[in-house]
Amino acid sequence: MVQTRDIDILIVGGGAPGLTLAALLAPLGLTVAVVDPAPFPGMADTKQDARTSALMQGSVRVIRAAGAWDLCAAHGADLRTLRIVDENGRRGAAVTADFRASEIGLEAFAVNMPNATLRAALCDRVRGMRGVKLLPGRRLADYTVDGRVRATLDDGTIINAALIVGADGRDSSVRRIAGIEARTHDFGQSAITCLIEHTRPHDYISTEFHRPTGPFTLVPLPGRMSSVVWVDTTADADAMVALSRPSFVQALQDRTRDALGTVRMVAGPACWPLMGLRAKRLTAPRAALIAEAAHVVHPLGAQGLNLSLRDAAALAEVIADAARLGLDIGSAVTLAAYEKRRVADVDGRVYGTEGFNHLVSNGKPAIHGLRRAGLRVISGLGPLRNLAMQQGLAPQDENSRLLKGQAL
Repeated sequence: MVQTRDIDILIVGGGAPGLTLAALLAPLGLTVAVVDPAPFPGMADTKQDARTSALMQGSVRVIRAAGAWDLCAAHGADLRTLRIVDENGRRGAAVTADFRASEIGLEAFAVNMPNATLRAALCDRVRGMRGVKLLPGRRLADYTVDGRVRATLDDGTIINAALIVGADGRDSSVRRIAGIEARTHDFGQSAITCLIEHTRPHDYISTEFHRPTGPFTLVPLPGRMSSVVWVDTTADADAMVALSRPSFVQALQDRTRDALGTVRMVAGPACWPLMGLRAKRLTAPRAALIAEAAHVVHPLGAQGLNLSLRDAAALAEVIADAARLGLDIGSAVTLAAYEKRRVADVDGRVYGTEGFNHLVSNGKPAIHGLRRAGLRVISGLGPLRNLAMQQGLAPQDENSRLLKGQAL
């Protein structure tokens, strides 16, 4: 027997951005369903995981507004200092520059949080919310638009909604069915992640080594734990994860330059190829794209999840404004407001991180010399230091209530 549901919003994709959107919208009295092929675990089910995200202050405010921050805050660690070590040079010592959050009036630039923990906290938050239905183990098969969205899941369930939201990743079914094309970029690099224990304290310093083949970053976690994001050419990354565990740990130790003393690998390694993606549109009739369905960025600069949460915040705000006025939450007007809010931020981060990676992961003498000189100048001049920190870390949607810590 075919099951049919009538709701306000169907969110396809149950990662942190999709769950955040559901948690923000349900208190408005809207009915929301979240579909994902994976289970929806709770905090009691989480295990140590090497994948983490540095959540900037605006993102923390969004998660707090969604009601999940207090559930996971103890599992994150402040990033109070960003240390950049440029060791690309063939001659001379490495150039090191420290950027402190206190210089721009912040206690921390960001909070480094395990991805699985954040998702579990959001799952626990929405699981008991009136108006939210979690549908694990299911995928979107197809949808059509005729006044409303009529979506069919792979188990035959039919869902009628005013709006469908694609939060289903870089291979988004919503984006494909909507006919939205995407520009992609192959970085020729892969990212290795792992979780380490170390004998020296990290002192809340995130250390980023700039190397010709890609950055190597040590990011604090609670206690004497850190996550590692090691970007290298795809061939070298594949060879590295194929090493025996002792050989890999020794290579890892060598690349830390003993910044954290002796290291021990706790989880990982995991490895995946890096790509960039920008959907040519963020909306289609009664459909909106958020997070990696709309954009995929290089991990350099820790912009990915922060950009995705800004999508969720902006979409929640335009939907809330429409709902309070009694307007159609899935109308072309509502969706145009969302796209207008997001286009500049998304383009700036997608193309900006591509250019920054080209500058950092480059051993050509001319570019290398320019980069090192620029790092010295920026780190040595107070106004430039502040500008660089503000531009890299400040929220990019000045109209967002949620990013400012205000109510939806």
